[in-house]
Amino acid sequence: MRNSFCIFFLLWVTLDVFSGEKCLFTIDSDFIVTDTISKSLSDTSRIFSLSDVVVKGSNIITKSDRLILIPTSNMQKASSSAWDLLSKIKLPGVIVDRQNKNATTIDGSNILFKINNIDATIADFLTIIPSDVKKIELFDKLGARYNDSNISAIINIVTKRHTSGGQFGLYEDAALTTMSLYNSAYVKFNKANSLFSLSYNSKYRDYSNSYTDTYLENEDVEISRKGIESPYGYFLQNIDAAYNYYKNNFTFNIKFNYSTNRNTNQNCSQEIFDKKSLIGNSFRSPKDKSHSPAIDLFSEYKISSKQSLLFNMVGKILQTNYDYSYTENVNENNSHFEYGVEGKRKSLITEIMHTYSLKNLSWDSGLRYKYSDTHNLYSYDITNDFDSKDQNLYAYTQFSGNVKNIYYMGGIGINWVSFKEGGNSFNKVLYRPLGRIKYMPLDNFSMSYQFSMQPTIPSLSTLSGITKNLNRYEFETGNSALRPYDNIKHKLSLSWNPNRWYISLNYNIESAKNLFASGIYCQNGKLGYQHINFDSKTVRKIDFYTSFDIIKDMLFIDGYISYNYYKFKIEDETFSLTDYTYGGKIVFYLKNFSANISFNHNPKELFGMKSFYGESTGSVDCSYKYKRMTFSLGVWNPFKKYVQSSGFEYARNGLYKTEYFRIKDNANMITLGVSYDINWGKSYKARNKRLNNSDNTDGIVK
Repeated sequence: MRNSFCIFFLLWVTLDVFSGEKCLFTIDSDFIVTDTISKSLSDTSRIFSLSDVVVKGSNIITKSDRLILIPTSNMQKASSSAWDLLSKIKLPGVIVDRQNKNATTIDGSNILFKINNIDATIADFLTIIPSDVKKIELFDKLGARYNDSNISAIINIVTKRHTSGGQFGLYEDAALTTMSLYNSAYVKFNKANSLFSLSYNSKYRDYSNSYTDTYLENEDVEISRKGIESPYGYFLQNIDAAYNYYKNNFTFNIKFNYSTNRNTNQNCSQEIFDKKSLIGNSFRSPKDKSHSPAIDLFSEYKISSKQSLLFNMVGKILQTNYDYSYTENVNENNSHFEYGVEGKRKSLITEIMHTYSLKNLSWDSGLRYKYSDTHNLYSYDITNDFDSKDQNLYAYTQFSGNVKNIYYMGGIGINWVSFKEGGNSFNKVLYRPLGRIKYMPLDNFSMSYQFSMQPTIPSLSTLSGITKNLNRYEFETGNSALRPYDNIKHKLSLSWNPNRWYISLNYNIESAKNLFASGIYCQNGKLGYQHINFDSKTVRKIDFYTSFDIIKDMLFIDGYISYNYYKFKIEDETFSLTDYTYGGKIVFYLKNFSANISFNHNPKELFGMKSFYGESTGSVDCSYKYKRMTFSLGVWNPFKKYVQSSGFEYARNGLYKTEYFRIKDNANMITLGVSYDINWGKSYKARNKRLNNSDNTDGIVK
């Protein structure tokens, strides 16, 4: 087996069309003209090689900057793909959501997915056959290049590399009780040092029983809106074409992506009550369409055994079309509000990074520049236009190493941020220092402390001065006076891995001063929503995770619980929230059969005067693998009348609003899955991957 080295770093332009920043104004979401930028890991402490491993003890190996999880042959035999494998292996502090095909940390933070250190998606995980997975790396303490992102962890799957032949696969997951489909198809061709791949995936939902309940109150009104069951659906599609070349000291990768999103069936009907008296009804009809081509170009040149130089360039064009219509009939008085917006955003990001490694010391430094140009054209009841240009220059450097069993890391990033929209503009220099020390007196026991300062930059949606009337009782507006602020974070961690057990405990503290967050106020008898300035915030989180092998390499159980406390202060007002999240799973696998029972209670989160509610899920499913085909049957969210998909609450001195979005179709949903894969070729080479930390993102955030 020949040694090979593949480090990919990150850079990209995207904005997550499905969560976080959005390209248009919608009632409950942000404005889509902004790139979501996640950074890659660069906190190498020691480079080492790990050959194929026969696991006799624990399959969790603790290193200075990561956990290495070794899948057993029994796990691989019972799994249909690398994604399926994730639900059968213990991932401390990670929640694998099989229903929505996603994974987050216990506190709900985002995870970046990688395959051989190249940024990937869950759809890419579905294209990896389990027998090709050598190991899974879990990074939960990230370095300087991630210090300006919302990424809290990385899952990197290290695979064997084929040098001939190809692979073809299909994956279908459908609900039998409602219209819910997930489809995926892919093909790969290997020729010597080259890999060609083409893939398609889509997610289609067409529910008939969804509704939204709303309640609002101020000094003058007490209005409740009872949701009437209405259709809800969307259709997402992605096409990826990629080429990868590797030879000796040079790596080249190019990826094209085209994605479309159609949300044209998300109506909301409600009956309106003044106190307990029915006074009217309302109908809301948002329609959202978008498409975005993107290209990611990456190359790496290994100068010597100690040095590497990496370059990445990503470009994307995002075009959106959004229409919003609201009709209300109260006491036989009709009112109608409608607006449309066409958005277009062009963005380009370039980055260069240099790495230098010695036996017990690693030094990384890089420079990234992002430029984006955004245009939004409004129509109907809103006549304002929104045009903005923003730039972001980020320079970072970091060193890491060890002295015996003490591992250390230190780094700093410096941001220059520029924003201009009409007469509103700002230029700001931001500093992002961080450091970590980890003590490992035993191979299976460690304790660590990490400090970081992460500035938060206001999104374009919060900076916009456009005001939208939601109905006759509510409106929302932007705030052009918002400016970046610093988050100070401390994290203390303990972990212990004695034989069949794995135990971890984390204590997180986050604080900030002169920040911005969600606010509510009353103006002319109407409730207004706006991001406003707060004096301070304090967030404390304690999470505990444990797992136990009941029958080694056959049956295990894991569970977690987290305590979360939030406090925001503005002048003489204090807003606080205490909440708990918990969950766990039982996993059984034997030969070609597997079964999984899981539940997850998501936490509430406070942001200023607004509390957010996540979706709590549960499932019971089993699968059987027959030759190249895998069949699965499951029940999602059993014993529930409905699933609360999302919700939020505003509260402030007599001003109050709650809104809950619920879907009955998601409760007691029976699903059937079928997957098929075939590969051909006489030989392949399984190369040892150098497991040093890597940085890369393809720029396509889905």
